[in-house]
Amino acid sequence: MRRAGGRGWRPAVAALALLASAGCADTPADPGRELRDLGAPSSAADDHTHPPGTQSGDGHDHDAVTTSDTLPTWEPVDGLSVPRDDFATAVVDGEVWAMGGMTGERGNRLTSIEILDTSTDAWRTSDVELPVGLAAFEAVAIGPRILAFGGFDADSVPTDFAAVLDTRTGRWSDLPPLPHARYAHSVTLHDGEIHVIGGRGPDGPVSQVDVFDPVRRTWTTSDVPMPSVRDSHDTVSTPDGLLVVGGWLGDGPTDRVDLYDPATGEWTAAPPLPVPMSRAGVAVADGRVWVSLHTTSYVLDVDERDSWEPANAISLSRHGLGYVQVSDALYAIGGCAENPLRDVRTVDRLALA
Repeated sequence: MRRAGGRGWRPAVAALALLASAGCADTPADPGRELRDLGAPSSAADDHTHPPGTQSGDGHDHDAVTTSDTLPTWEPVDGLSVPRDDFATAVVDGEVWAMGGMTGERGNRLTSIEILDTSTDAWRTSDVELPVGLAAFEAVAIGPRILAFGGFDADSVPTDFAAVLDTRTGRWSDLPPLPHARYAHSVTLHDGEIHVIGGRGPDGPVSQVDVFDPVRRTWTTSDVPMPSVRDSHDTVSTPDGLLVVGGWLGDGPTDRVDLYDPATGEWTAAPPLPVPMSRAGVAVADGRVWVSLHTTSYVLDVDERDSWEPANAISLSRHGLGYVQVSDALYAIGGCAENPLRDVRTVDRLALA
């Protein structure tokens, strides 16, 4: 297994300045600032409040709480053992794997993995760990295997990390390195291939779309780059293609939403978010695209894609959270909260049936 700085990693040769939008930060994002996490570990019982009119490291101003009389309400469930944000998630056999991320002062990288049994909503700590501490990376599951790509390492450089975990044996194996090192990107399984979109690399925003074939274990790069290249966005698979939602564009969060059809290489505009969002949680469930950030949540009909409608906000205002669909429920996991700024253990569940 390669280690950080090893032959297969190709990290940047010098430390890279990171948008403060990737971390628990106390000021609006500034491209000249290094990754920071000023949040101290939270207590076991996080304060479930929505402080209005505050601003956090994702640059998102929030002064209202969205609600819906027709959509379900989020409810807190058993929390993480370790407060964390900007971690990767994957779902294997109805269990959610929360992997790595960062916690504590200056964003200490984590190698630990926690697993949520959604049949009981109880967490356990895995004996398996990441081979290296990473934040702002992403993962997908194919059967019993979890494939993880990219990220920001302990030396604050973007990596070309690529590895697969066999959850049956607990063994990590190398994959061919990510063609373009990056962090704060998205990794999405669509039509049997894994698409790595956006993010930031050693030279700034990464426009190239790298595509991994998990059967042949080979990479290709799309001929069509990402328009309005950005980081800290989310990407979900829909019947019509990949929906790229929000993110950090230029000097701040954006409401931009794009639909990308890998079969044709065509990018088209989709209905914009009601408010700019960066480092939100996005998932597809119950025929809708769901998005949550701080005190706002919205849904978009997958088929009609007319406009976003308000939904009920998560129980604790936060960003940099995990956000996954399992069976008939959505889970909002961990993240960075405010007042005071800190990484949290909070987990919310939204029952869809």
